[in-house]
This record gives sequence, C-alpha cells and structure tokens, in this order.
Amino acid sequence: MQTKAKKEAKTMTPKQAAILKAATHEFCAAGFSGTSMDRIAEVANVSKTTVYNHFPSKDDLFQAILNQLIFHIGEMESFEYSSEEPLERQLEVIGRIFADTVTGEDFMNLSRVVISRLIRSKEWAESAFEQQGELRANITRWIDAGNEDGRLNVPNPDKAAAQFVGLIKEVVFWPELMWGQRAATPLERDEAVRSAVNIFLDHFRAESSA
Repeated sequence: MQTKAKKEAKTMTPKQAAILKAATHEFCAAGFSGTSMDRIAEVANVSKTTVYNHFPSKDDLFQAILNQLIFHIGEMESFEYSSEEPLERQLEVIGRIFADTVTGEDFMNLSRVVISRLIRSKEWAESAFEQQGELRANITRWIDAGNEDGRLNVPNPDKAAAQFVGLIKEVVFWPELMWGQRAATPLERDEAVRSAVNIFLDHFRAESSA
C-alpha cells in the first residue's frame, strides 16, 4: 500500500494538485462533513465534473491527502548508522531531519485534515497508523544498528523510536497543529532535538560505550 500511495502522490498532475490543495484548505476550514465537492471545485477554479473525474468522492480526496503525507515521509533525507561518528551527532542529524519534515507547511496542513478525519473513522485511523510506522522506520533501523554495534541497549527499537520522535513532536508539532500556537523557530526546533537526544541516550546508551 505504501509504495502505491507514494507512486500516486508523485505522479499527480497539476490539475489534481490544485484540486487537492483546495480540498485541503476547505477540509481545514469547514471540516470533512462541512465541505462540498462544489466548493472544492470553486476554490480550485475547475468544473465540478473535473473534480469528479479525478476524485469520485470526498473519501477519494481524503485518501489522496493521506497519500501526500506518505509521499512527504518517503522524501525525508535518509541516514545510515556510523560506528565511527558520535551517537549524539548522528541522532541530532536524524532529529533535525524529522523536525524539519513534520513542521513543514505542507505536512502541517495535510496533518490537520488527516487527524480531524481519523477521530471519526477507525478504518482511516488504521491506515494512518501504518503511515506513522513508516515515519519512524529509518530511526528504528538506526537503533537496530546501534544495538548490533554494542553502543546502544534498546530492548524495543520501534517503541524507542516512537518515544524519540514523540519528544520532538510534543514541542514543535502538536502545539501548532492542535492548539494554534505559532510555528516553532529554527532555534526552538534545535533545542527540542538536542533535549530529545540527551534524554534518549541517557536512557539507552550501552554502559560499555558511556
């Protein structure tokens, strides 16, 4: 599913992108149920028939929005574990990549739509849960490598990856997304990442590498 979603997002035409942008804006402004296909067509400056030709229903539009989130996640800069570089330096780079991704304007707008819909739909929530797993997949792999190298002692790498990104999101993502606070500054993002790194390594660094 993830590969298909990324392919569909990557091959989107300019007209599809315009419709999706309009849908994202309207879903944020009026909610999923309060948004009509007529209004989306008006905001996108296309005919209603054009909207239906590309997206037969609002559910199809929502799936396309979710696909865009998956695409953004797939576009995150990759990173490899190094047995030579200090753990702090590596994890700070990872944290900054993550923080920059989730605080991007497009990612934030798409997330607002997705989260508002997930509250009301178990099916969509399950799909988004898979997407969240991919969001931290690279971090999990990095932790696995650190375990194998003997520099980390992490019993559950996937859970630890979720905890690490959660420390960052609590400071730079959720306040803006859910409570309308201003966007975190680059300095605030860096501070959040450094704090998350320190907490993570204080708990999971292997005693032999301390």
